[in-house]
Amino acid sequence: MRKKSFLPATDYEREIWYTAFYNGVVGLPAAWNITKDQITSLLNDMNAFRYSLVFLNAVVAFNETCTAAKDLLKKGPISTVPQAFPVFIPPVGMPLVAVAPGIFKRVTRFIGQLKKNDLYNDAVGKILGVIGPEIVVDYATLRPVLVLSISGGFVHIKYVRKQSEGIYLYCMRGTETSFTLLATITKATYNDTRPNQVVGVVEKRQYKAFFMEGDVAVGIEGAVSYINC
Repeated sequence: MRKKSFLPATDYEREIWYTAFYNGVVGLPAAWNITKDQITSLLNDMNAFRYSLVFLNAVVAFNETCTAAKDLLKKGPISTVPQAFPVFIPPVGMPLVAVAPGIFKRVTRFIGQLKKNDLYNDAVGKILGVIGPEIVVDYATLRPVLVLSISGGFVHIKYVRKQSEGIYLYCMRGTETSFTLLATITKATYNDTRPNQVVGVVEKRQYKAFFMEGDVAVGIEGAVSYINC
């Protein structure tokens, strides 16, 4: 069963996740052979990300202060007292150590190393929060949608894979009277590079698809899409 990413979607949820993950890693026994440098790197990244959110909140608040000051200058009562411009003061707690971009790429790579450790199991993974929820697929409503365009003289086909392994793509073109299987596609795009049945004559190409799971067609047959090429 495939799983979703263990990383939360929003920044503030990720901050909470990272804190819990860091505390979990610090609590692992020495037998895991996690180095002090690795722990320090996690801590620095966690602090930097946390402060970036605090800093952002301060900037948003300062923006509101600046807007209020602008509106007062623009529409306020006449006065002989000059109005000072707001001054932004960074929030306290700025980390002493700056870190490079890619915090969550680094932690994901570190988690990959943890999962290769002989001591790792699902129980540990749940404690650390590094096992994503299982993807539940409703095959009763799963239906591919094809997007067609002409690119480089060929029909370019795109679709959203969702939870599937790919699609079975069927086509009917020109004078054909029935759909036939054109390709089994596991990527998100496909180019139909076949020449027209009659060179120089525009033909209508119609496509439809089924999602694929384990070499079996699943879900509902997609609507027919067509394009002239």
